[in-house]
Amino acid sequence: MSAADLVDEIAVELRTWPGIRIERDDDGVLLVHHHHDQLGTLDPEHGVAEFDVETAEHNELVERGEAEPGDPVLDPHGVTHDIHGPADVTAVLELFDRRYREVRGEDPPYTSADPA
Repeated sequence: MSAADLVDEIAVELRTWPGIRIERDDDGVLLVHHHHDQLGTLDPEHGVAEFDVETAEHNELVERGEAEPGDPVLDPHGVTHDIHGPADVTAVLELFDRRYREVRGEDPPYTSADPA
């Protein structure tokens, strides 16, 4: 499967989420919005997702290997995730879910790592 196909798969899933709209810019990059908030972007040509996150979250995502730092000059709070296969589709959807919950003011989903 090509990176563009994988990006399309992610976009199809995101379009099912309430309040999500996706626009294509002049360069073909998909801008993912929840109402007026931009959640991130998907670049089908380069197979990459980009997200703007808070500094603490940026450091956490990079340290845990869930994302790579974005361009330090253009977007010092940005993180990216390359999209090469099905595991990356899952990882990118999880990153979009984090941003989606953040802009909606929701708590993150419970995990087994949470204290009892």
